[in-house]
Amino acid sequence: MTPAGVATRGSIDARWSRRLREDRRRATELQTPVQRRATETIVQRALALGAEAVALTGSTVRAQRTLRSDLDFMVVGERPDLGGVHEDIDVYAAGAKAFWERLLAGDDYIQWTLRFGCILHDDGILEAASRHIEESGLMPSAERKLTQAHRGLSLAWRVLESGDIDAAREQCRAALTTITRWLLIANGEFPLSRDELSDQLVTLDCPELATALHRLIHGEPSSEEMRAGLKLSETLMSAPPKQAAHASRWRRRAERKPAR
Repeated sequence: MTPAGVATRGSIDARWSRRLREDRRRATELQTPVQRRATETIVQRALALGAEAVALTGSTVRAQRTLRSDLDFMVVGERPDLGGVHEDIDVYAAGAKAFWERLLAGDDYIQWTLRFGCILHDDGILEAASRHIEESGLMPSAERKLTQAHRGLSLAWRVLESGDIDAAREQCRAALTTITRWLLIANGEFPLSRDELSDQLVTLDCPELATALHRLIHGEPSSEEMRAGLKLSETLMSAPPKQAAHASRWRRRAERKPAR
């Protein structure tokens, strides 16, 4: 489902060639030797399956890895086997048709990778997609992200109520990350890596959500702290997105106002 007039092969121009060289250099610098070996394995296995493109993405390419960070890859093609790779790996894989459908539907992960990722191999599809974004002004869909946020919030509540504290922290972290990305997209801000989101929330005047997300990334919040974070998220999601930050600010003022 390639947009009309957009070539997918044989059209890599000089600017894109420079980016590919720079991305490969950057990927080498940003990874440890062990991570580089894992990356080489993933790329080789993906290409053996006929992949049209492979990119290193996520917190690694923003130099924002945390103790919980995976090595993240986007593959246009079949998902490669991860067996024997001694790193935590997360692969987003889609065939060319599904790749274009998701991009045009407002998938923010694909756009994130095209903006910030390190392109390790490209037969032309990522160059074409990047050009389409640049020429059309395509932005991620806030509506699509809000749907994901509602699903994530519902799952986080269920896991939290189950009493499995470790699983709850993982699900709450995922839920608040998605909610934050929705809030930023809806307010015209492009979300950065997970560990940068808290600072973006502070800029958006949502410090409580920033604190809750930061605790989930770097700490071990209690059940009550997680419950408070989910309730706060519900409050923000119930308001129009461009008013959510204002709602957060007015709520803080109301809490500080002395009772009469």
